[in-house]
Amino acid sequence: MKIGNLLCAVLSLGMFVAAISAQAAVAKARTEFTSVYSNLNKDCKTMHGTNGTDDGDLCRGPSGYQVRVYSAAVALYINAEIRGKEGSFNLATTNFDFDTRKTQIEWRMANGKPFAAIIRVPKYDKATDNDPYFGKLIGQQLAVVGLKGNESISFAVDAKDADANAKARELADKAYSSPTKD
Repeated sequence: MKIGNLLCAVLSLGMFVAAISAQAAVAKARTEFTSVYSNLNKDCKTMHGTNGTDDGDLCRGPSGYQVRVYSAAVALYINAEIRGKEGSFNLATTNFDFDTRKTQIEWRMANGKPFAAIIRVPKYDKATDNDPYFGKLIGQQLAVVGLKGNESISFAVDAKDADANAKARELADKAYSSPTKD
């Protein structure tokens, strides 16, 4: 009789583990991935610099996010931020000749919440003595950058690839990690 009870307990445990695994798979399958966009030519306002600092732009994003575009000594920076919170997510660091007016940010959303951003940026060769910060411009790439809770998402897709935008979305979506509740 003890073997029968043991067998029953093992089978019950196996069924429990299978049920939990199935629930996790269903939860992942229920994640709806969508995109919304911020146009860095239309969705921004200029923040005028003071005390010798350059002007910058502050652009609207979804669900409490904003994009800050500013320059420093040697580069142009494009960062995503959560309004009113410390910290930022660097989307791109480019040479000054990058025209943000032709740029749009694709925000990847999971069940309506941003988890990654995709932006088309210049692709540079290695820096040289003549240009110690950025090498020669050799093309474009799509930068895929994770946001809060998904900071490990970091990919680059060559913009010449067929379906580069779809590939960038797929990489972001596959790397998505649903938030855990503490």
